[in-house]
Amino acid sequence: MPEVRLPGATIAYDVFGPARGEPVVLVCGLSQPALGWHFAMMPALTEAGYQVVTFDNRGVAPSSAPPAPYTVDEMVDDTIGLLDHLGLEAVHIVGYSMGGWIAETLAFRSPERVRSAVFIGSCNVGTSWEKAITTVERDLARLDNELPKWFNAVETMRYLPNHELQQDEVVDQWLALIGDMEPWTNPGRLGQYEAALAWSLDVQRTRRWPELSRPCLVLSFEHDVDSPPARARQAADTIPGAQFVELAGASHLGVFTHSAEVSEAVVRFLAGSARAG
Repeated sequence: MPEVRLPGATIAYDVFGPARGEPVVLVCGLSQPALGWHFAMMPALTEAGYQVVTFDNRGVAPSSAPPAPYTVDEMVDDTIGLLDHLGLEAVHIVGYSMGGWIAETLAFRSPERVRSAVFIGSCNVGTSWEKAITTVERDLARLDNELPKWFNAVETMRYLPNHELQQDEVVDQWLALIGDMEPWTNPGRLGQYEAALAWSLDVQRTRRWPELSRPCLVLSFEHDVDSPPARARQAADTIPGAQFVELAGASHLGVFTHSAEVSEAVVRFLAGSARAG
């Protein structure tokens, strides 16, 4: 996997699809490896003719993990540094969860680098649940204790709808899929959780939504407890011209569990934004 050395971190990345395709940059959520895009959106986008860039945020291997804490702005700088390295002046940027915060901040700070932006499970005023669980996660990371074998798996599964967690076959499938993953370690774990908590507590950032000038899609999931659809719709209503899509039956993990529907909505939006431009 190629990598680029930036002032604050070394970022590992990949590029897929036709060289002449419009570039789409996929930005990972908290703790998410870029490999996750391979089972979801990347194939659909390359099939639609887009050139797709994926990368691991600072703190997730094989990118480097500089000392904590991190900030969303630092990860925006990493993203811009990667765009500069690849010679990409303006891109469609698609961010999931924490990646949506990075995409949102990039669209605000450097609109000239953004053709359009998609915020998946991310665009909302911070909820009490989001603040509480992120505080607990940050404090656990500060303790820096050895984590149980299935910690990552159950941390992921808690975002499934409750009715799915009541089904043994669903839980067993997830344990078989990710139960053997190595626990996420510091400083990357603490660094990203510090960034996430600071973002959730920041009430000033929402005032930037009316100033976003690029075509935006806010994509929400019916059972998302981190970014509830009602909050996401309120955010979309304040972004000039933003589109809002809610996917029924999906939770915060919808980008993976409902990858076909998510990909269809994103491809449709990108095609429409290109025609509008």
